Amino acid sequence: MSDPQQQQMIREAMKSIAERKPGRTKLVYDKTKRTIVAVAEGAQAPRALNITADDADMFAVATLSSAWLRENWTQLARDGSILTSLSSWDGGDALTHSVLGVQPSPIVEEGVIFLDGAASPATDSLRIKLSPAATGSKTAFAAPDGKSYDAICARIRTGEEEKIDVFFADVQPELATRRSGILESTVLHDKGVLIIGLGTGGAHAAVELAKCGVGRFILVDRDRLGVGNVVRHPGGISQVGRYKVNVVRDLIHEKNPAADVTALQVEVGYENQDQVKALVAGADLVICGTDNRPSKLLINQLCIEGNKPALYGGAFRRAYGGQVLRVRPKQSPCQQCFVSAMPDEASDVEVSTTEDAEAIAYSDQPVAVEPGLSLDVLPIANMLTKLALLDLLSDKETSLAVLKRDFDAPWYLWLNRPEPGTQYANWPPLSESSDEMTIHRWYGIYFERDPECPACGNFLGSLAGHYGIDLGSLEDLPALPGKES
Repeated sequence: MSDPQQQQMIREAMKSIAERKPGRTKLVYDKTKRTIVAVAEGAQAPRALNITADDADMFAVATLSSAWLRENWTQLARDGSILTSLSSWDGGDALTHSVLGVQPSPIVEEGVIFLDGAASPATDSLRIKLSPAATGSKTAFAAPDGKSYDAICARIRTGEEEKIDVFFADVQPELATRRSGILESTVLHDKGVLIIGLGTGGAHAAVELAKCGVGRFILVDRDRLGVGNVVRHPGGISQVGRYKVNVVRDLIHEKNPAADVTALQVEVGYENQDQVKALVAGADLVICGTDNRPSKLLINQLCIEGNKPALYGGAFRRAYGGQVLRVRPKQSPCQQCFVSAMPDEASDVEVSTTEDAEAIAYSDQPVAVEPGLSLDVLPIANMLTKLALLDLLSDKETSLAVLKRDFDAPWYLWLNRPEPGTQYANWPPLSESSDEMTIHRWYGIYFERDPECPACGNFLGSLAGHYGIDLGSLEDLPALPGKES
């Protein structure tokens, strides 16, 4: 709506209706055009803009936290008023209780909430009055005193008082509403996930699992969010320079305020494996999103020793595709088995940080930081999250249990495009393939555990058998790197 005169006429008409007072304009329903129009009092023909649904929602709204009000009700009832603050968005069009999230607006308006009957505060700040609600009110706040209250907010702008509609948000019940029928509201509240590597895949998985209601997160990453990261990472430009674990912690709390999140700015390596081992022990599931082989193999070993399921997700170079490996200790192939069985696929990883590009690689070729599109990484991150959710629900009764038969392979492959120079370059077009492997389809691939795997198999026994050595006759062997003696 661009005509200031028409805007003002609609404002006056709706304000008059709300205040039950006569006004200079009125709203008229035009049966021919099937629209509501605002016309000047006494006018013979409509001279204002037709009101659409968007036009009708032209006044500011304020949203208050029901949980905060309940927690502070004793003070409010005793004193008659209580101070608070609200984030102001879009030029004051939306006011959101600051306690509702961890990322407030740069503009915060101070306010006072007071009960009807208490002295109205003499202030130019926001004034929010709670009054007994009308019978059957669907927007009322159920207070601890057993009564229901409606609210109206007022503020002074350009010398005039402006009325603002107030809504109450009961966060946890409302968040659970969209999951109900698929996941009960608390089914994942007791589950804990350790996520190592908070790049695009790990960060996306964390936020999605928070939406599903996972109650505990341990986040581990050494890096800060850079400008180049934000074209794919859930974090934005305003968070550049922060540790990724802190960025993702706040994103989790924006989706699930009740989640317990531990953020650790550390690098995973053999020098701190005892610390990582303790973190693994405290989780129900481990998600590895690192982009170098040594860290993956260390995490693999610690998860096998701790009998914890783990998921390893990653994109291929330039994100032309990607893969997810699910490891269930002693039941499925592990990361070391995967490296041995499919060395090319295990080596074809996207390098996303300068530090990893400069680290010792598994070839004599220089490794560059790889570009890639977010829309090419997200299919891999979504599959990673889906598999994580199914593992977390493995001991729960939910409607998602039917997917166990569909996701029982250890390795999942996805291709975004037939990348030249790869074994997938000659795959047929998606539109022409009915029974051949092609892009934009997930493939669950089966392969066997290596019985002689150094991580999950009987490596020493196999080696001794090959050379005819009786291990029982030997003294204690020195510990292998990353393994206890």
